[in-house]
Amino acid sequence: MFFFSKYKIIKHKKITNNCMENQPNIEELKPKIKLGIKFWLEFENKSVLGSGWAELLENIKKNDGGSLTQAAKECTHKKKEGYSYKYAWNILKRIENRTGMSPVITGKGGRGGGGWVKLNEWGLFLLEVYQNYLNEIVKIEKKLRETMRIS
Repeated sequence: MFFFSKYKIIKHKKITNNCMENQPNIEELKPKIKLGIKFWLEFENKSVLGSGWAELLENIKKNDGGSLTQAAKECTHKKKEGYSYKYAWNILKRIENRTGMSPVITGKGGRGGGGWVKLNEWGLFLLEVYQNYLNEIVKIEKKLRETMRIS
C-alpha cells in the first residue's frame, strides 16, 4: 500500500509480531517510571513563582553582598552556567508586573556601579510560601513512592 505525502511517496508496511522481538523487555522499562510533581505559585491566575524563580529569590536572600549578578550565576535550575544578570532582573520585573509589587528593594552603587538587591517583605513572603508548599510536596512524593509500588 502506498501513501502520498507532499514530498515523497511512502510505502506502508504492515506491522507484524516480528517487530516486537526487537523491542526492549517491558520488565526492564518498568523500574524507570518515576513520579514527578511540578508546582508554582499563582497570583490572580498568573504564575509568579516556580522552582527556578524561587531559586533566584533564595540566592538573593543568602547573598550577603546584595549582588544580583552573583545570585543569578548561582542559579542552576535547568542551566548549569546559571542565569545572566539581565535574565534575573527580568524575572524580578515579571513578578512585580504580575503581582503589582516588587519582591526586592535595590540600592545604587557608587561611580563604579556596585548596586545591591535584597528581598523585601513581599519577596520573603513569596519565598516562604513556596518553600512551605515544597516541603509538603516532598513528603507527599515520599509517601506515594512508599505506598504506590509500580509492578
